[in-house]
Amino acid sequence: MRSVNDVRKENLIVLRERFKTLANLNLAIGKKKTDSTLSQIINGAKDTRSGNVKNLGDRLAREMETKLSLGYGWMDADHSNEAFPEDDDLIYLRRLNVSACCGAAGIQNYEDEAYVDLMGVSRVWFKENINQIRENGYEIITAAGDSMEPTLKNGDLVVIDRFDTEITKRDGVFCVLIDNDLYLKRVQRVPGSLRFISDNRLYDPFEIRLAEVESRVIVFGRMVNSLNLKRYD
Repeated sequence: MRSVNDVRKENLIVLRERFKTLANLNLAIGKKKTDSTLSQIINGAKDTRSGNVKNLGDRLAREMETKLSLGYGWMDADHSNEAFPEDDDLIYLRRLNVSACCGAAGIQNYEDEAYVDLMGVSRVWFKENINQIRENGYEIITAAGDSMEPTLKNGDLVVIDRFDTEITKRDGVFCVLIDNDLYLKRVQRVPGSLRFISDNRLYDPFEIRLAEVESRVIVFGRMVNSLNLKRYD
């Protein structure tokens, strides 16, 4: 019977093949692409202190399962006769650790952007609801607050097009960083300014002059769809 360390090593090789290179796999689990940890495990490198062969421990195994949406315990199971989940014709969207605040004051810590897992959606759904041609550049953030109701509710997942940042050329709902606060707002072009609007009429809109947009606004991306959550009391 193979040990769990042997099974994890084989599954690590499967994942390397799926992501084409270890550099890509490193990026997918939130490591630097040049990180040597996974390479050392696959190649059976020995720890310089203990002299023992390096293995994929519980903590890293669980972390990889979470980041790659593999399900708890996936790294410990034998998958030699199974297809990788992507063979189910899914497209995986990164869910970022960014709560785009819909409230009055926004939130900070934009620099802490990091993705927390992957969400698989069917290719058919993706083409019908996101884009029929391009598959990359789309990520998911979480709406917070009530100022975008009824369009968005607190906790709704929002699909953002990271390539669409031309905020001065088109109207739409954008995720933006303004004066170090992060917002998810409807943006409208008006003479000489951009107006940032909350769908909830209890919140007043505000404007930024076009001459100030470049110095005050960083565009995270445009909302293309949302995964609205249904609530039952």
